[in-house]
Amino acid sequence: MYEQKEAVGHSVRAVYMYTAMADLAGEDKDQRLYEACQTLWDNIVKKRMYITGGIGSTVEGEAFTIDYDLPNDMAYAETCASIGMIFFAKRMLEIKPLGIYADIMEREFYNGTISGIQLDGKQFFYVNPLEVNPGTSGTIFGYKHVLPTRPGWYACACCPPNLVRLVTSLGTYAWSESETTLYSHLFLGQTADFDKAVITVESSYPWEGKVSYQVKAKKEKAFELAIHIPSHIRPDTLAVTVNGEKTDDMSFVKDGYLYLKRNWGENDVVALTFDLPVRKIYANTNVREDEGCVALMRGPVVYCFEGADNGECIQALRIPREIKAETELCKEGVLAGNVLIHLPGYRMESSDALYSEERPKRTDVTLTAIPYYAWANRGENQMRVWMPEE
Repeated sequence: MYEQKEAVGHSVRAVYMYTAMADLAGEDKDQRLYEACQTLWDNIVKKRMYITGGIGSTVEGEAFTIDYDLPNDMAYAETCASIGMIFFAKRMLEIKPLGIYADIMEREFYNGTISGIQLDGKQFFYVNPLEVNPGTSGTIFGYKHVLPTRPGWYACACCPPNLVRLVTSLGTYAWSESETTLYSHLFLGQTADFDKAVITVESSYPWEGKVSYQVKAKKEKAFELAIHIPSHIRPDTLAVTVNGEKTDDMSFVKDGYLYLKRNWGENDVVALTFDLPVRKIYANTNVREDEGCVALMRGPVVYCFEGADNGECIQALRIPREIKAETELCKEGVLAGNVLIHLPGYRMESSDALYSEERPKRTDVTLTAIPYYAWANRGENQMRVWMPEE
């Protein structure tokens, strides 16, 4: 346990064990065990995790494999494994509030966990692939576990109730409390009641960069409010006000948290605004499946491309090196309430020959990307997260 350097075995059981290790390290103040947890954490998030937060890349044993082995169309990435990473992250945050843990917890919440449930809440995924091709996925040997649509029931039904339990206990992951500090780990709209204060959060996140905290102190003694600032937020776009007065934002940021200490009153308001641009993400070149490809993110949300928006043969689509992305709040249909991304792109069209010396022709098209968690809600069609860059 102290000497293990790599995450191995069944991914769900592994992160459950690592969660227990972190819990024990925190309770016993065992620095050596905490460092062992850090080593395993780093191995997962830096070498064995999908961009969506999915872990456990193979169906064989539902397990971790080796560093950088992250196939998209054969991924397992069990919903319960992503939930387990949230458990692990929260225990690590209880030991030491570092933004690196909160960042992954946020990534899991907005991507690798809720992708496991249909938007209407009636169907579920065990497996969360990053590429699906009907006719191959769910059909051909080696791909039978990668289903193109969510089933309504599993004989081994661990993921659906686990996900429901997670969502209903969301508040316990959003906050931590010490003797001197209240920690806000997630930008979630809610009211939280602590010994020190009642805090009401109003949030437009993740679709807009607007969050406010209304603090009603219960005691006169000063305390700190520590707000996690996700690593994707550019410091030059972050503006923070306390009761309408601008603060020197970054001077209060430490380890990914904005620390504000004061004698809080009964109606103090902390407001944060920041930009949420569309970002191009590249994988480490050791991830062979993603070489030459790019993924899109906006805020904490990973995006994907579906055939429903982009036509057939989406592997023939290309993302330009320079993108001019626009966002749209979808107002109707099953995706209503989600922010979509539109951008100019290309479609490559080849001859009918299986192999040819003629380069495929390039035509201009408009591409549409939707949040990854919302895929497979409009019938069976292709889906890809990683797209070739032209």
